Amino acid sequence: MRFSAALVSAALLSACHSNNEPNGRNPADAAVLATADFEQSIGWGDADPASLTTEKAHSGQWSVRVKPEAAFGYTYARQLKDLSPTPLTRLLLEGQVLRAAPGSTAKLVVQVDASPTDETKVFYAALPLEQSVPKIGEWTAVSLPITLPTSATGTNRIKIYLWNDQGTAPTYLDDLTLRKAN
Repeated sequence: MRFSAALVSAALLSACHSNNEPNGRNPADAAVLATADFEQSIGWGDADPASLTTEKAHSGQWSVRVKPEAAFGYTYARQLKDLSPTPLTRLLLEGQVLRAAPGSTAKLVVQVDASPTDETKVFYAALPLEQSVPKIGEWTAVSLPITLPTSATGTNRIKIYLWNDQGTAPTYLDDLTLRKAN
């Protein structure tokens, strides 16, 4: 247990670097609102940090894992105004997913709450990875188009997370990009 706690602490400390942009953004692409390869963790937290793992990774050493014992993965949570000074309507979430076995039935979720203190849902979308990633044991690119309601405001809080919805085997997530869509 002591080794596990030390490993998680080391992971969190090493994961806290950034590319000098406030949201992990790519300064070369203005449409990119946030990125995560889990080697850095700007905006991430809100779940058991043990969901960060070095078991498997698409790039680097770290990814997020959900499994029957850990239903929710490391969660991205930011107010929309922190991502863009202008209203956001259409977004695209892209990432890499690995299903470990046929029982990997996780979902990639985007949820927008009324505010950081009010979890009333303004928007919710879930990508069922069992259907989107048919190959087992192979990293696969996934994407989730998002159209926010016209009522969405900068004070709303967006959350992105991997949810093990009744899965019996691990699912891994890496190399996420959230961008403005046309």
